[in-house]
Amino acid sequence: MLGISTGTIITGVGMAVFAIILSAVAEKNAWFASIVVALPLLTILTVFRTALTGDVATANAFSNNTFLLFWPGLAFFVVLNIAQRFGMPFWWAFTTSIVATGLATWGCMAAYHHLGWMTADAKPALPAEAPK
Repeated sequence: MLGISTGTIITGVGMAVFAIILSAVAEKNAWFASIVVALPLLTILTVFRTALTGDVATANAFSNNTFLLFWPGLAFFVVLNIAQRFGMPFWWAFTTSIVATGLATWGCMAAYHHLGWMTADAKPALPAEAPK
């Protein structure tokens, strides 16, 4: 089955269940749900599980990629907040935020590749290790 292990499927289902439960919690207590979402729990679990398989290099690469791509992901929250403050209807603001996040992510990835911070094989080089 496409080389996907049972453990990977269970992890994926667990993450989906976590997201569904968190959505239900957000309906009751948005502040608590926001605190839980702000914690990088899924990133931590993914790095942990990848390292457990013995592939520490991939775990490190995933961690670094996540760090590099965290910053353009903030565009979603900034654009959504600003659009809502200017009275844009929610779904238009939401869609605009997604597009802005996609563009910011694409732009950052292009910049990271240009700077040598991210290589073609998706294993990023730290700025100090970037090719000269």
